[in-house]
Amino acid sequence: MKKTVIYLFALGILLSVASGCKSDKQASAAAAVPETENIVTAEQSPQPKDEAQEVPDEKIEKQGGMYAPSDVARFWKKRIIQVPGSKSDIVALFEAFYAEWPTVEGNRIVHMTNPSLAPEHELYEWGSVIDRKNGYVESAWYENEDPEGESPEGENVGVVSACVWNRKNGHKLFAVNFNSEKDFVCFYDFDPAKRTLTPEESPIKKEHFNFPDKEPLWYTLPHEGKTLEVVERVDDDYKVWSTYYQFDGQNLKFAGHEQ
Repeated sequence: MKKTVIYLFALGILLSVASGCKSDKQASAAAAVPETENIVTAEQSPQPKDEAQEVPDEKIEKQGGMYAPSDVARFWKKRIIQVPGSKSDIVALFEAFYAEWPTVEGNRIVHMTNPSLAPEHELYEWGSVIDRKNGYVESAWYENEDPEGESPEGENVGVVSACVWNRKNGHKLFAVNFNSEKDFVCFYDFDPAKRTLTPEESPIKKEHFNFPDKEPLWYTLPHEGKTLEVVERVDDDYKVWSTYYQFDGQNLKFAGHEQ
């Protein structure tokens, strides 16, 4: 009887120790293996949204055969443009751009240079420039007719312009500027061998601005000369705050302020 009691007492101790070891192992295993449902991996973590990547550019809808400038602003960097023919002056480059990105703003210029490419849109002309020699085109329009031939204040006014700089490497820097519902500039490198317009990063940087936390009022491409102007602000006393970029033979470089 005494031996039986001792045996049962020893067996109880062994079972208690074994149970404790098992619990310790389970606790260690739980600590070693994290709860995967609460872990967010790099692939799962939210990434900054790129609007141009979210919507394929072929899904952009035209209105009356035209793109809105805001759509051009979002997607122009995604398309390389082929320039047909053998010419590479400002008109040839702008017509190629318009063929890829037709807009109401660009319609007037192409209609003036080649009506077969762009039937006239029902807009009232304010002023247009086609200057092949200096590599510059521009068109301004408004939607309501003004008998005095001036743009009435508060009307829907649109301006599009384009210019070209000759690069030292034989290429051209081509820029298209929209001042309408969306103010922006598209930059391209024209390769005469491939006859392509390839999108380039804009040299215009907000850290160069007088007021880097604000959007500029408008951009002005050079009709003559080599300087691009960014108009940031016009005070009540007509004081203009501008930032300038000068063409150095290959690229546009920050060239200071005027205020």
